[in-house]
Amino acid sequence: MVTEIAPVTFQYSHTIGRQENRSGTGFFYPVAITRDDENRLYVLNRGSETPAFFPCKRVTVFTVDEELVREFGEKVHPEDANDSAPAGTFMWPTSIALDSKGIAYVSDEWLNRISVFNQDGDCTGTWGKLGDGDGEFNRPSGLAFDKEDNLYLVDGANHRIQKFTKDGKFLAKWGHLGTGDGEFEHPWGIEIDHNGDIYVADWRNDRIQKFASDGTFLMKFGISGQGDGELNRPTGVAVDKDGIIYVTDFKNDRLQVFDTDGSFITKLMGEATLSKWGRQRVELDSSMMRGRERAPGLEEREKLFQGPIAVEVDDEGRVFVVETSRQRVQVFRKQTAIFGGGPL
Repeated sequence: MVTEIAPVTFQYSHTIGRQENRSGTGFFYPVAITRDDENRLYVLNRGSETPAFFPCKRVTVFTVDEELVREFGEKVHPEDANDSAPAGTFMWPTSIALDSKGIAYVSDEWLNRISVFNQDGDCTGTWGKLGDGDGEFNRPSGLAFDKEDNLYLVDGANHRIQKFTKDGKFLAKWGHLGTGDGEFEHPWGIEIDHNGDIYVADWRNDRIQKFASDGTFLMKFGISGQGDGELNRPTGVAVDKDGIIYVTDFKNDRLQVFDTDGSFITKLMGEATLSKWGRQRVELDSSMMRGRERAPGLEEREKLFQGPIAVEVDDEGRVFVVETSRQRVQVFRKQTAIFGGGPL
């Protein structure tokens, strides 16, 4: 009997989060996500420049079951948003990555620096300098660590990738402005797979590029558009243990899934339900509950992605998609059905 393997499919699990301007069980314009060895999730909140929302820029740490663990980081006052900004503060935070010891590194494209936080959320130092020389950067965005604890940084406005030690010592660089292989235009997200290969969301060029660890170009996929496999300002990229590639197609409001060779597999448009944190908020305000009940078609509208900006995967097949516009994370599970030979 021939066993036929069906395409990769995904089942919606649940939603985490709600809008929370200050602190607590929610997010405020989240832009990045990562996870630690205990599968706790770290979401970076970019927040707003509105003075009333000073505490809104922070990292929120929580479990997959929506249990809040801690928060760290805070917004710098605009008057202090310069080279001498206090340690542990953010202005335009863009990405977060964890080294092998669970130390958190956060990039800030306004302050042009990396902030380092220990496992208790205390800032232990900062490094970085505005410029276009080796080791300098201009509007840093994506961050990713390799197995040797080297930090790869997306140097957005310099249109390149830089490699550092985790202490900030410059090691290597590649890329410049352009549309050719190995060239970039305002790249944003970055991922390192289990083999050490590097994937970059080449934002303005509407494509994903793949490189070896030394910067050698390996492949690319994606063109501008709205069709399957086409992209409109891709922001986040993740690769699971099977080599399946996930891309947040930001302006098309969807997550696209690609095979190891960059061929299109499927797309997800969103299936969100009200999160546990969201339900707690609604149940505290009877007028909010009545308003939801009177809004026709609200659940259908709410479920769709709006501004999906970052994606993370784990080895259990879970996919976590961050929506900056709707202040939440949608969680899915990868499934592969098998026909003709019974279930595995």
